[in-house]
Amino acid sequence: MDEFALHPTLDRRACDRARATRDARFDGLFFIAVTSTGIYCRPVCPAPAPKSRNVRYYGSAAAAAAAGFRPCLRCRPEAAPGSPLHRAKSELVAGALRLIEQGTLDEMPLPELARRVGVGERHLRRLFAEELGASPLEVAATRRLLFAKKLLTETALPITAIAPAAGYASLRRFNATFRATYGKPPREIRRAHDAGTAKDELTLRLPYRPPYDFAHLIEFLRRRVIPGVEVVDAGGYRRTFVAAGNPGWLSVSPIADQSALALRVHHVKPSALGDIVARVRRMFDVDADPLAINTHLRKSMLLKPLVRRWPGQRLPNAWDGFELAVRAILGQQVSVAAARTLAARIADRYGTHYEDGATVGLHALFPSADGNSACSPTVAPSS
Repeated sequence: MDEFALHPTLDRRACDRARATRDARFDGLFFIAVTSTGIYCRPVCPAPAPKSRNVRYYGSAAAAAAAGFRPCLRCRPEAAPGSPLHRAKSELVAGALRLIEQGTLDEMPLPELARRVGVGERHLRRLFAEELGASPLEVAATRRLLFAKKLLTETALPITAIAPAAGYASLRRFNATFRATYGKPPREIRRAHDAGTAKDELTLRLPYRPPYDFAHLIEFLRRRVIPGVEVVDAGGYRRTFVAAGNPGWLSVSPIADQSALALRVHHVKPSALGDIVARVRRMFDVDADPLAINTHLRKSMLLKPLVRRWPGQRLPNAWDGFELAVRAILGQQVSVAAARTLAARIADRYGTHYEDGATVGLHALFPSADGNSACSPTVAPSS
């Protein structure tokens, strides 16, 4: 089988048209593998178009890699928007993919992942093959490789820090994988890119498929911001976090003239980067597929004009499940303002003071579920 898990609204002819016109709307929805070169590319790749008889289409980078193709150095598949999560047809595979995105298979064997999603290893492998065209281990390997390539070309992190940050067990294995895939060691790829100067801030691009209504999403967050934990201003969004046991703060803002957001992370352990990026992608819904959303919503006579009037809507999320649950409970108050006030009191009383973010208006870390297991149910004083 040459084509796996293509987007439900796509067929061979649609892919051919998108490839011929380098249509950015389809970037990340499928990948183009070229049998004559052994390389897979994004639909927007600027390289000369291959002959149609040499083209294969795959619904994910992992499927193309599983078929024996290697990523293009020119169009950089790691820079494509989207996630394998959106290729999943079942909640079970989607749940397993979320764990893989969090690095679960970097730390435990496949049988343990299968146990956590409630099925046997063989059944999980079969579902992945049917829905994604790649096994869980192949999806995890592609994730590691492409995230490492992203860190290599977009940041000034030392190569010795990139290997564990991407989930590789050793620097030797990291180097061997890069040589086998790209035909050159990581240091040669790093030389070809200006990654800037190492400092106490890492910046990564979070690409999305346009349209993306960042203004409406940020306004939603502004009305619900938790003072001390979050700030929303003309520059975008900032918040504190705890990742891999260490506190830090981050900011998210649009990049002018690019279909991407800039994620800037301060005071972070490299090993936490993968988890942070996955969380922020969910918070800002950057992996959403406007094509599929609009195709579905336009079937409704009620929603069709609203989709046309407000294109690029996204569903904002929270940093983690505990914070989301607290916000949902407090959201039952009479007003959003009242819920926001109570959330600030919870952060002040049960959170942790954070000095490093004070200069940018961030002075508190939102409490964790573990840290509040023994708290009194009377969490906020009456006003």
